Amino acid sequence: MGLLRVLLLEDDAQSRDLLRDSLAALERDVHIIEAASIAEARQCLAQARFDLFLADLRLPDGESLELVRRVRSQAQAPAVLVVSSLADETTVVRAILAGAGGYVCKHDPFAEITRALAVALDGGASISPTIAHRLLVLVRSQCADVDALGRIDLTARESEVLRLAAQGNTYRQIAELAGISPSTVYTHVRHIYEKLHVSSLQEALYQARLRRLV
Repeated sequence: MGLLRVLLLEDDAQSRDLLRDSLAALERDVHIIEAASIAEARQCLAQARFDLFLADLRLPDGESLELVRRVRSQAQAPAVLVVSSLADETTVVRAILAGAGGYVCKHDPFAEITRALAVALDGGASISPTIAHRLLVLVRSQCADVDALGRIDLTARESEVLRLAAQGNTYRQIAELAGISPSTVYTHVRHIYEKLHVSSLQEALYQARLRRLV
């Protein structure tokens, strides 16, 4: 294993110390670049490539989820692990939809945080045990709500576009595979958003899987 390049976005000194110690416990050659604001992290990402992005959610200059989305859209995207003191289900789901590969709480045991780092670097996903049960309850509740609401009526073409998007295709690739123009793809996606009451592709795919549309 070569040098592990890590971008640590955290404005709290005690939390930075915790994450440094957790990274040291991996027993790897680690190079850490630290940022205390979203602006600093954005500059770091523009100047270098990283293998792991450790992101707090609430920073002095805003929330980091939009930065997580941008990072995950890169061609050689780093693994992303959110490390936050926030543990409510809505925040965790928003982070996952933004592209986070894992989510742990700053108050989790040291060994759990270290394990989550190792899992993220191995391409896996790790959710804090302190909130995993809450997420299970939330998903079961949403599934019950979906069953009560019934299925969403998508046209055959909308279903095809959604299926191709779920496979990871870009809008241009969807247009080529479906034999339609990119502008037509955008129109179908807009209609899908309206029917699912969402505003992003990640949310649309989440709702589609929840409703068993893909």
